[in-house]
Amino acid sequence: MSVVCIIPLGPNEPVPEKLIDQLSQQSVPIIVSATRPKPDHCPQSLTWLEGPPGRGVQLNRAIESADAQWLWLLHADSLIPSSAVTAVRAFCAGAGWQDIGYAGLQFANDGPKLTVLNQWGANLRSRHWRQPYGDQGLCVHTELWTRLGGFAEHLPRGEDLDWVIRARAFDAYPQRLPFTITTSARRYRARGWLKTTLDHQIKAWQLVRSAKRWRP
Repeated sequence: MSVVCIIPLGPNEPVPEKLIDQLSQQSVPIIVSATRPKPDHCPQSLTWLEGPPGRGVQLNRAIESADAQWLWLLHADSLIPSSAVTAVRAFCAGAGWQDIGYAGLQFANDGPKLTVLNQWGANLRSRHWRQPYGDQGLCVHTELWTRLGGFAEHLPRGEDLDWVIRARAFDAYPQRLPFTITTSARRYRARGWLKTTLDHQIKAWQLVRSAKRWRP
């Protein structure tokens, strides 16, 4: 069993120094797939890939370079508890290539208070409809990624949900891991809670419909 953490970094996102430090302290290999050169202050052990933007593009670029069976995909604004690495390693040691691990989700206190409803909905959706999103720290096997032909690169957003839905063609089974990831709610603050929530729901519905028509 081997696992590498992959962090796609958008053009305007700051380097997630706290997250990188957490992972490094527990000897987790890290690949950051970015759109700019590696800063001097980053650890030498960190693999930094520079290339074109787009989360699907960046994820595929990093996974192609990874020398590991398991891939732990974390967003740059994620904060993980100290127990997360142990839980991920335990999952990878016992799971099959069709299994998908994901964490519970909570939003940080940097957005509207109503994001607690989005948090509740995300956890309910994942538990009952098996539709976790990328900000829940998907843990996937390279075999499943290969059979799905990687992440969709034409989608501006939603490549994570598209990938999870398409994985059902191989009877993939998302399983919740015993920890919770905290993610930023700044997008809801910047664009407005109602507008952002409605936009997410409409696009998610469209993505699910499209992904269900995919065949290997």
